[in-house]
Amino acid sequence: MNYRHLCLLLITLGLPGIGRAQALNASAAASSTGPTADLARFERRGALSKELGATHMAITEDLLPSLWQFNPPGDPYPAWFVYRVSLLKIFPPKEVQPYVDMNYAGEIARILEERCAVLRKLGLKAHWNSNEPQVLPEAFFQAYPRLRGPRVDQPNRSRVAWFAPCVDQPETLRLYREAMKILLARCPEVESFNFLTQDSGSGFCWVPALYPGINGPSDCKDRPMEQRVSGFLVNLQQAAREAGHEIVINLTPIAPRQWMIPSFPPQIQAAIVKSLPRGLALQGHEGPDGQPFAFGGGGGATAGAFYPVIGIPVPTFDGDGRGGREGLEDLPPTQAEGAAPSARIRPVLINLGDETMEGFNVRLSKATQGKPVRTLMERLTTLRAFAVTLAGDDQADNLLEMWNSLNEAQRRLEALDFGGMLRFGHVLNRWVTRPMVPFPEELTAEEKNYYRRFLFQAKGEEEAGDLADIQAMRMYEGWGAKLLFQRVIETTIPQVRSALRRVERLAAAAKEEPARKEWELLGRRLEVLICLLHSADNMVAYQAHLDRARSLALKPEKDPPLGAQPDWARADMMETARKEIDNAVRLKELIESTRAPLLDTAPTPEEETIMRLGPDLPVQLKRKIDIMNAHWRDYDRIFTAPNP
Repeated sequence: MNYRHLCLLLITLGLPGIGRAQALNASAAASSTGPTADLARFERRGALSKELGATHMAITEDLLPSLWQFNPPGDPYPAWFVYRVSLLKIFPPKEVQPYVDMNYAGEIARILEERCAVLRKLGLKAHWNSNEPQVLPEAFFQAYPRLRGPRVDQPNRSRVAWFAPCVDQPETLRLYREAMKILLARCPEVESFNFLTQDSGSGFCWVPALYPGINGPSDCKDRPMEQRVSGFLVNLQQAAREAGHEIVINLTPIAPRQWMIPSFPPQIQAAIVKSLPRGLALQGHEGPDGQPFAFGGGGGATAGAFYPVIGIPVPTFDGDGRGGREGLEDLPPTQAEGAAPSARIRPVLINLGDETMEGFNVRLSKATQGKPVRTLMERLTTLRAFAVTLAGDDQADNLLEMWNSLNEAQRRLEALDFGGMLRFGHVLNRWVTRPMVPFPEELTAEEKNYYRRFLFQAKGEEEAGDLADIQAMRMYEGWGAKLLFQRVIETTIPQVRSALRRVERLAAAAKEEPARKEWELLGRRLEVLICLLHSADNMVAYQAHLDRARSLALKPEKDPPLGAQPDWARADMMETARKEIDNAVRLKELIESTRAPLLDTAPTPEEETIMRLGPDLPVQLKRKIDIMNAHWRDYDRIFTAPNP
């Protein structure tokens, strides 16, 4: 029995002396299989990226989640940052080491070193994506109270307060300098960085957009924001230079939605950019004069609005950068003659997507490189030429129409995007596997355990039982929301069905067996997408019924008179439940019909998290079906039972 198997056994048995998160980290770290440790796969993708014109490759993707950060247990908020590396947690200075999982840090550092060795052989450089300044464990701030910076958690989505370090403290900057030097000593290929901030467990002191509200230590409150932000970035740049390296960094605040406060108002952003030297940028504007600074290249088609369904490539037809348009763009233009000198490092990154997207994205990039794509007509012409290479001239228009239908489906789902609707609903709120019952609060622990521990829900059981309560947003609450949601779904599904019919024609017309099987697999994925859309509609409708019934305080007649017919709400609510059961049966059949992946799932049931579905979906779907079928008589406690 190897170390990984031993760890998984400890998890399964629930033996004392080892926490589930620690066991999972040890289990994952001991694994020598899977995409996170597959150097051959990384090298193959690196070679493909270079062939497509990349100069850099991201090394921080597809890493093992730092499950040790779920401490204290029961708080879901770390789910937003356990998949994101941090300089201080992976390459910690000695002061930080007692407060992080050094076994996990060592394993991730080893993987990063191995990836950099691959890039060295390929002649590529490395790119680092992370969130900074990122939260540190509470024990660290108890030991070093002066370094406690802003509170950065979202109060309605967390059960404890999470703090990032204060970068106005010289000691914090020293820790970051040391971490940067350790990183570059072990991974010298890293020369470009992108930091997301003000989101997912990261943030700067006294920024108005901090989720708990503007906050931070009293002694740095009046420091100008441009000094705070530029001081942090310049500190890292200087640390790299002291280590003999030149780096570039782009700091990217979370893009605010209409109800959110911008991290840096225009005048503050301009002041920050002006304070930055070459090689440092804020939101794509390089200092000191705000020249555009963007990572060149593109990402091809991505899962986008259809996640957790995978393998549905959608090159777009418009010019707003949605979906996979980046894969059709020319590389950034070279610096204009006479312009101010810019940073010497201009990273070009190619996002190949996951393995279900990789082949498509490679062919798309090769087929469109150097082709005109600036106008709609140019893009359509280029895409049709690409479609000919996939389906032949006789089916190219059919394929083009299929892509257009899926692009339109993505557009329609944007109306429900408070975060990708399917991801937030089916993954973070487990719509796909949780049962719909009239009294969710009465479900037993055994009935709830398989899905309840994976709900992103920081409040009580009442909120956890509410199908519309997703991260305390309740964006689909009420009868009016139900109708609007229903309208989006009923106009989206026909677009997906249209795409499915065209895929079926492509499969029938395929002259070779491998091509036919690929089209058939895409067809299954589209059917799964339809199932998830139906399920989302059912969930929102069902909760609206529950809320309405509770608000009316309906009391069923104990002995309805002969001839009593079902109330319309009872009939509609029970029909919705039956539709969801039948939909779950169909989804289970689809998943079991092929060994190919249709949905993104964790490698093992033990590695299922809030942010990722488990691989035992058919088992969980059966539990959902069985639980819903066991609770049919519960509706009699809300509505008068018919007595025809």
